Amino acid sequence: MSAKHGPNSWDDYLAVHSSRIADYSGHFLVDDQLGFTRTLSQVSWEGVLFCASGIEIHVRKAQAVTYRSGRAWVQTTDYSYQVLRRVGGEAFRVFRYDNSSHYDHADPHHRHRYDANGIQILPPEHVGEGGWPTLGEVIEEAFDYWSQLGAERDG
Repeated sequence: MSAKHGPNSWDDYLAVHSSRIADYSGHFLVDDQLGFTRTLSQVSWEGVLFCASGIEIHVRKAQAVTYRSGRAWVQTTDYSYQVLRRVGGEAFRVFRYDNSSHYDHADPHHRHRYDANGIQILPPEHVGEGGWPTLGEVIEEAFDYWSQLGAERDG
């Protein structure tokens, strides 16, 4: 497993998460409706990051909790990051990363791609153990998509 997905102390994880959210707040990220529930053995994240131009990042993530010297450490075990864009009354899927094992890949990490109409392009792209993104990287990819929308609109 790549170092970016290895165990991290809960305190450090929250600090990095808060920092990444702050990086995009106010100009791209307009409403953070992502929350978590922490138990002794797991953290469950669920919610939506509402972004500019109708872009939404829907997050479902589970993290296993272990303890070292009395401190909680977390590591992501399951995730789904769905990015979509609402235009008028319609929602168009943009991309999704998840690790459900419903495709014949070497490991379950993959990216769903969609055309401009939100229709899935098959097969999903295998990203692998070393290529699956952090939530921060998904936000960055959604930001790049938004920036491209502006360039197309303004160009």
